[in-house]
Amino acid sequence: MTARTPEQDEAPRTAEEEPAGSRQVRRRLTFGVAGDIADLPAALSPWQRAYEAWRAAGLTWGHGAPPRERAKPAAPAEPRPGAKAPKPKAAKPKPAKPARAAKPAEPAKSAKSAKPDPGDVLVAGPPKPARPPAQKPVLWRRLRVRAAVGVALVLVAAGTIVVVEQRADAPAEPGIPGPVAADGLFALDPAAASDGLVQDLTAVASAGATIVAAGTEGTGAPAARARFLTSTDAGRAWALAEIRTPDGAAPPPGEAPRLIAGAAGHWAALGRTPAGAAVAWTSKDAKTWTRHPAGTAFTPADQVTGLARTAQGFLAVGAAKGRAVTWTSADGRAWQRGTAPAATRLDGVAASGGVVVAHGTTAKKVVKKRGRRKVTRTVVVEGLWRSADGGRTWAAATVPQAQGSYGAAKGLTAGPGGFAAVREGRQTTGRKKRRRTTRFGVLFTSPDGLKWQAVSRFGGGGVERFGGTPDGLAAIVRGAKGAHTILRSTDGRTWRPGGTIPAPVRGSGLTVAAGGALAITGRQGDDAYLHGVDLDAVPGAVHAERSVRALAAGPATAVAVGSTNGAAAIWTAPDGLRWARAQVPAGRWLTDAVHGSRGWAAVGRTAGAVAAPLVLTSQDGQAWQKAAFPAGPVPVAVAAGPSGYVAVGPRTAWRSADLRAWSRAVLDGVPADVAAADGAYVAVGARGKAPAIWTSPDGVKWTAVKAPPAFTAPLTDVAAHGRTLVALSASATALVSTDAGATWTQRNLGPGLTAAAVTATPRGFVVTADTGGDAAVLTSPDGTTWRRLGVAGLSGQGEQRLTALTVMGANLLATGTDEGAPTLWRTPVPK
Repeated sequence: MTARTPEQDEAPRTAEEEPAGSRQVRRRLTFGVAGDIADLPAALSPWQRAYEAWRAAGLTWGHGAPPRERAKPAAPAEPRPGAKAPKPKAAKPKPAKPARAAKPAEPAKSAKSAKPDPGDVLVAGPPKPARPPAQKPVLWRRLRVRAAVGVALVLVAAGTIVVVEQRADAPAEPGIPGPVAADGLFALDPAAASDGLVQDLTAVASAGATIVAAGTEGTGAPAARARFLTSTDAGRAWALAEIRTPDGAAPPPGEAPRLIAGAAGHWAALGRTPAGAAVAWTSKDAKTWTRHPAGTAFTPADQVTGLARTAQGFLAVGAAKGRAVTWTSADGRAWQRGTAPAATRLDGVAASGGVVVAHGTTAKKVVKKRGRRKVTRTVVVEGLWRSADGGRTWAAATVPQAQGSYGAAKGLTAGPGGFAAVREGRQTTGRKKRRRTTRFGVLFTSPDGLKWQAVSRFGGGGVERFGGTPDGLAAIVRGAKGAHTILRSTDGRTWRPGGTIPAPVRGSGLTVAAGGALAITGRQGDDAYLHGVDLDAVPGAVHAERSVRALAAGPATAVAVGSTNGAAAIWTAPDGLRWARAQVPAGRWLTDAVHGSRGWAAVGRTAGAVAAPLVLTSQDGQAWQKAAFPAGPVPVAVAAGPSGYVAVGPRTAWRSADLRAWSRAVLDGVPADVAAADGAYVAVGARGKAPAIWTSPDGVKWTAVKAPPAFTAPLTDVAAHGRTLVALSASATALVSTDAGATWTQRNLGPGLTAAAVTATPRGFVVTADTGGDAAVLTSPDGTTWRRLGVAGLSGQGEQRLTALTVMGANLLATGTDEGAPTLWRTPVPK
C-alpha cells in the first residue's frame, strides 16, 4: 500500500505539472482526465478509458505495481512480487452474542507503516525485477486477502465506483481479468452466535518463555487444517504461526499435529494425514513452520504416543503390533526407527540433560497356585526404562509405591532438578459409618531417572493431567460438579492453587513456561481452549466458516448458495458483482441452486445430528421459503428443464413441475450432479467405485447408461449445451456425449489436472481444475478439444481454487478460494 506524502499539503497541480509517472498523475489519469479525453466513444468502460488516458500520457500500461514516491526514508518498502500484502479495511463492531461471534480477522499492523492515502489506488505499471525470496510470517486465516499488487478493477454500478484490487501474479490473456478478493462480497451472518467451525488444540509445549500450542480448525476432520499458536513472552501475547511446505505452498487439509516438543532454535511436531501417513512439522523460531512427510520410518500400523527434545535431537516413542517402538531424528525432518526397550508399548517420554526416560507397559509372567497346582500367566504391567545415550540402549528403572499411592505413574515429565511423575493416592480413616476415604496425588521425582522417591502429596479428587518443565510443575485434579482445579509447584514440595477449568473443557495438554506461567490446551464444545486466553482476540486464531458451494443465474439475478457460521446461506447479485445476503429459513448448508420456469430452487440439508432434506424456493431470489419435500435422502444437485425441476441424491431422483409436489424415483447408485439437455435429463455419479450415468426424458423414468469401458472413475459434475454434455471425474479425464447422454466418449483435459467444476456457455464449455495448489481454466467449443486460458491470479504461493461456475448473460462467473479466503472471478465468456 502507498504512504501519505507531503504533497497532500501543497496546492493542487495539473497532470502536466506532475512528474511523469508519479502517483498523483496515475490516479488523476485513472479517475479524472480519463473521463474527459476527447473523441473516446461513450461505450468504452471506465477501465478502457483509463487505459487510453495512460497511453495518451506516454505511460506504459502493464502488470506489476508502479514505482512509488516515498514520504521519507522510513516509509515501508513495497512488497516483493508474489508476496502477500494486507488490504486495509474498516473496523466492524463486534455484535453481542451468547457465544463466540464470528468476526472478520484484522490484518497484522506494523508500527512503522504509514497510513495509506485515501485517494490513492494501485494501478498497473512496468514489471519490477524479481527480488530474492525472504522468509516472512504470513497469517493463515480465512479472512485474509491475497497480495493485491496488481491492477485495480473498477466496477461501476448505480453511479458508484467500486475499486476492487485484482491479483496479478501471472500473465493474463488480453481481455481476461483475474479473480478478486471477495471477503466483503459474500458477507458472513452478522447475527450469528457461532463461527461454525470446529477448533481444537491438541498439544502444547514450552521452552523458557516460548510456548507453542498446536491443533486444527475446520468443518471436520477431513477438512481441518493444522495450526500453531505461539507466544514468546510466557503467554502474555499470542500470534498465529505461518505453515508452509518446503516449496512455499499451503499444506493440504486433514492433517493434525498431535505431539510437539522443542527448545530454542529447534522445534518439531508429529501427526497424521487423513490416509494414516505420518507427517512432521519443524521450526527454528516457533513462528514459522515447515511441513514435511515423515518418511518410511513410520508405518500406518504405528501408534506414536510421545515426543521429546533430547541432547541428540528428537526422540518419539509408541507401539506397533504389540511391541514398543522408538524413532529418532536429528532435525525433526528425517526420522529413523530406533532401538526400543523390551516393552509392549511406550506411552510417554521425557529428557533431562543427557538422560531419556520412557514409560509404558511390559509383559510379565506370574505364577499362582490353584490348589496344588502352579499356574503361570502372562500379565501386562507398568514399566519404566532409562537411556543415557539418546535412546540407543535402555535399562529398566522403577517408580516405587509410597505415601498411599497406587496404580500406574502418570504424566512423566522433566521438571525442576530432573524427572517427575505422579501416582494416584488414597487414605481411608474411621470405621463403619464414620469411614472416610481421602483421595490425593503423590509426586515422585528423580535427579537421574534411576532412583525415584516420593516427595509430596497434593489434594484433589483424582489426577486428570500432570506436566511440567524445569520452570515448574502443574497438576489438574478433579473438583466438585465436574470442574477441575489447577495446582502449581515450583519445587515439587509445596503446592498452591492455580485457578480452575470449566467442566465442559476436555484438556489435552499442559506445560509450564518461564516464571511459572501455565499453558493448558483442549477443547470446549466445538471451540479450542487455551487457559486464560481469549482466542477471539488473537489475530487469525479464530475464523468463521464460509463456503460458496454453487452458483446459478437467472434472467436478471445471480445466486450463490453455501453456508456461513454453520448455517445455510444465499447471496444474490443483479450483475454478479454486488452481492447481498438473502434471508433464508434455518438449515445447515445448501449445495446447489437453479432457476426455472416457476422460479428458483435451492437444495441442501437441515441442521442437526441427523441429516434431512432442505429445499428452498423463491420467485425473485430475494425472499426464500422452505418447500415441502419427501423425507429420506438429502438432495445434492438440482436442474430445471422442459418437464420441470429434477433433484438428485443418494439412490434417488425427485421431480416437480411446480416446486410444490415432488415425485420420487429410485436410482441404482449415488448421483452427484444433474443437468437438463435438449430432450433429456442426465444425472452422473458413482455405482460403488465405478462411474454411473442415468438419463430420463421426463425426470420420472430413468435408464442407466454405460460409460466407456476404459473409464473407471466416479463422475462428479455434468453440464449440457444443447444435446452435448460434458461430465467430469476427479481426474484429468472427462466424458463427452453429443446425443443427450445416450452414448459417451472419453476425452483428456490435460496432464496434472484435477477437475473442479464445469459449466455450459453460449460458446461451448468451461472447466476449472486444480494443478496441485494452483487453479486452471480450460475452454472448449464442443467438449472434444480443450484450450487452457491464461488467467492472472491463479498461481503462486499458497492454494488458489475455482470451485463453482455459471454464466450470466455475456459474462462467466466463478467463485473459489485463495489461501482459504473467498474469491470472485467475473469475465466475458471466453472463446
